[in-house]
Amino acid sequence: MNITKKSFSSYSTITILIFLGLTCWSSYSVYVLNQPSIYAENGPLENIQVFTLSLACLVFFLPAVCQERNDKLFQLFLSLLCLSFVLREVDIEDLNVPNILISIGSGTGRNVLLIIGFIAIFSSMLFNLTHQKKVLKRYVLSKGGLLLVTAGILLCIGSLFEEMTLVAHHAFFEEMSELTGYVIILLVAFIWSKNSLTIHSDGHLQR
Repeated sequence: MNITKKSFSSYSTITILIFLGLTCWSSYSVYVLNQPSIYAENGPLENIQVFTLSLACLVFFLPAVCQERNDKLFQLFLSLLCLSFVLREVDIEDLNVPNILISIGSGTGRNVLLIIGFIAIFSSMLFNLTHQKKVLKRYVLSKGGLLLVTAGILLCIGSLFEEMTLVAHHAFFEEMSELTGYVIILLVAFIWSKNSLTIHSDGHLQR
């Protein structure tokens, strides 16, 4: 997946416009039409979250396996992180899917899958720890790094709304905070999927 600067701008613009439209639609549905089903368990907002995370997972993953770049491990880590969020949001055991997918996508199977994946990535990083530290520094100090921090803060805010039962439609704020965070993660995926993000061993970006 070779996302050029122009196409990145297009993808980002489209994503932001869709998100703004969804925000207006869901707010109108909840506060004007009084439809709490919008933010119900396995409702529209949760399904949109899953779609957003799945797309981010792919956008992180494909460049890592299709492009020549030496920040592959971080791309794979972020892809696996998105997958873990997807598996948290989706109750696979309630879906009409093969038993093998239920076994590896829920409960102990899911935990084992994610643990093995993260251990494999972190173990691979140890083979060239000096370089990985330089890559991490570049990631953290980049625009994408700041956006990821923002996404993390929004996810934390969402978890706080979950406990605010005295607030009307508190679950709506929870789901919207989480969706906003996931959309930001998708935007970061677009940024970091570009070839121009390839990081050399000296820690510099290829422009």
